[in-house]
Amino acid sequence: MSNPNPPLDREAKRRLAIIRYAEEVTGNVALTCRYYGISR
Repeated sequence: MSNPNPPLDREAKRRLAIIRYAEEVTGNVALTCRYYGISR
């Protein structure tokens, strides 16, 4: 039986951290993107 949750690579972990920051800290996608220096 295969593992249903394979280990995440570095880029996936970074993206997940950004999404969590938006949800838990700012609640705002635009502010989060500005904080991380990325486009919406």
